[in-house]
Amino acid sequence: MMKNANYKLNLFVLVGLLFISSCMAQQVDIVRDKKVETEIVIPLRPSILERKAALVLQDYIKRITGAQLAILSSPSGKKKHNLFVGNSFYQQRIGKKVELGSEGFEIIVRDGQVYLTGGSGKGLLYGVYELIEKQFGARKYDQGPAWVPRRSNLTLPKDLFLRYAPPLRYRESYYPPSTDGEYLDWHHLHRFEDLWGLWGHSFFKIIPPERYFKEHPEYFSLTNGKRQASQLCLTNPEVQKIAIAYFRAAIADNPDAQYWSIAPMDGRGHCTCDRCAKVDAEEGGPQGSLIRFVNAVAAHFPEQLFTTLAYGYTAEAPKRSKPRENVYVMLSTIDVTRQQGIATNPTAAAFRRQLKQWSQRSPNIFVWDYTTQFTAYLSPFPMYDQYRDNIAYMYRNGVKGIFEHGSGATLGDMSAFASYMQAKSLWDPTMDQDQIAADFLNGYYGDAASSVKDYMKQLIAARQSNNTILDIYGNPISARQGYLNEHDINRYKQILEEAKKKVIHQPEFLTRINTLGLGLEYAALEQAKSYGVHPLGFLQQLAEGKLGVAPHWEARVDRFLENALKAGGRELAEVNGSLEEYRNQWLRITSRPYKTSLLLGQIPTFRPVYLADYPANGDHTLSDGLLGDTDYSYNWLLFNGGNVEIIFPLQQEQIASRVQLNFLLDPAHYLFLPNKIQVEGSEDGRVYTSIGMQQLSEYVPVERGAVVHPISVEIQQRKMRYLRIAISFSDELPDWFDGGRHRKPLVAIDEVRLE
Repeated sequence: MMKNANYKLNLFVLVGLLFISSCMAQQVDIVRDKKVETEIVIPLRPSILERKAALVLQDYIKRITGAQLAILSSPSGKKKHNLFVGNSFYQQRIGKKVELGSEGFEIIVRDGQVYLTGGSGKGLLYGVYELIEKQFGARKYDQGPAWVPRRSNLTLPKDLFLRYAPPLRYRESYYPPSTDGEYLDWHHLHRFEDLWGLWGHSFFKIIPPERYFKEHPEYFSLTNGKRQASQLCLTNPEVQKIAIAYFRAAIADNPDAQYWSIAPMDGRGHCTCDRCAKVDAEEGGPQGSLIRFVNAVAAHFPEQLFTTLAYGYTAEAPKRSKPRENVYVMLSTIDVTRQQGIATNPTAAAFRRQLKQWSQRSPNIFVWDYTTQFTAYLSPFPMYDQYRDNIAYMYRNGVKGIFEHGSGATLGDMSAFASYMQAKSLWDPTMDQDQIAADFLNGYYGDAASSVKDYMKQLIAARQSNNTILDIYGNPISARQGYLNEHDINRYKQILEEAKKKVIHQPEFLTRINTLGLGLEYAALEQAKSYGVHPLGFLQQLAEGKLGVAPHWEARVDRFLENALKAGGRELAEVNGSLEEYRNQWLRITSRPYKTSLLLGQIPTFRPVYLADYPANGDHTLSDGLLGDTDYSYNWLLFNGGNVEIIFPLQQEQIASRVQLNFLLDPAHYLFLPNKIQVEGSEDGRVYTSIGMQQLSEYVPVERGAVVHPISVEIQQRKMRYLRIAISFSDELPDWFDGGRHRKPLVAIDEVRLE
């Protein structure tokens, strides 16, 4: 029996050894038991890219195994395997030339040797990073150091074959991780700074108004009957000559730039002179004169690529002209809300139509897409489930390149996740979104990954169930009746508190959870501006009916700003969003005298009603004790031009001496001051008597920007139970206003006080 048992054991060991030997024969050993089994071979005269690719490969193999492979110009013959890095080896040894296209790569194992080759651009380097991630298991989650596994053995399958060429020629995800050069190479992303010699809204970089307008106003738009430095006159032959001369010099100075932008400034005011109007009539709009102008300039530089913007007044495709073959049109999704994906969202209908029409005019379409809330970068913006699907939709519909405009270099809501998912989708629009998301969450949040996944899931569910409008120019206050309501915010906070407990002894993961929490704290601070004496507000009721700032409120704001700075926050909003400006804003808010008013808490009636898009605190807004600042979306009620009538009931019969109102002048958003304020009182709510009036002269602002204008009206002291205020303002834009005249003026009204 013992002999038979030994026989069976020996047979088992023999079979096991044969199995191990067979498995080992199925692979190429790079490092075995921390011993180097392979050399890296590069050409005798390597290019900069080939040398960099070899050094990156050597570096990561050493980080993973602790062993350093030699980099040689020819095999030493001492190693069984070689990693050949460079196109020439592949052609010499495989015996064929491979066409990989722009930025593609191929990795193949043949007869125990590994060959890495790449197409034009950084294809070879991209292939090396694909090998490091997909075969060696390393990850680059954000702008910090890459995560690498620790192994004694590093192998490749003996039949390994990876070949890929990206379907999109331009891929950018504009978030903080893209400030890191290795992150860009690892995830095969671009930066417009590296590709464009001239980027974005470029008209006035080509022909600066400060240089030309005084002597040659005819180079600029004829708008509202006069020449203005709003856009260029694109049918003026001299404008074309200057543009051609500009690009001749610029291209000579920067011959490596791939693209050059010829695009309108951000805003309206296109030229309506007879020549431009004639062209635009033929083409169906101002996009006609733009495309003809861009084509005319691009014709002088057939070897260069030019881009222009289909954005705002140039969003529609022209009826007759087609962009030249060296002209790329960048279409914008700026009018698309984000509560649904681009393929089905009703607000994306115009974009879908424009994309189809432009694609019929040209095969060269880029898209400028928006995936952050520009007025509140840190606030939760739950479009986490849409990144891949939106990119896939654009790719399926012929788009050749995408600029995903996130929070830029400053921290945004889940910006590392957004950048990672976008990068993977831009490289491969067919990738498995759930698999990639799970891989990121597990690696980036460790044991808290399931909690973060639940946090995202709850935000998405709240977005869907509350019929939220997810607007890139929205804010936490507009979302407080939707996915950022008090109940849901408390639930999100609870989830993140549970996440912290799971990684309490893992500082790196704990820091990342705390960074997520910054978004909820920012939302709470912003919402507090409109909550007033509510428990979530910044005010408290003092003795004798007075209002005061809650204790330690300024310390809370300072603590938030300190934590935001440590986490990488530099701007909280696209405009006037610095951390210093945010603190100053709160200082202005908390230092105001919150005076008592005979109208405090009284609910007025309005005729006409205020605009529903900006409800502030609804009917309570003008008597809630809160004062609006320079942001019209907080604590201001907006009305269309003409006349506004507001009637306040009083708690009891009162005698007063003054009415004070606040108005916001913000020409950039079409908000102007009234012409006249009429105050009337009544004892029965039926018969009103005039008790005060103020006629206002036209105010012409000296500087741009929003300004709060308080206006006091002295009134006759008499008993009343009702107060009626009639506000008159023009329904026409003032003569001094130099912006586009496609909209009617508005008036913004805040707190009304009766003293």
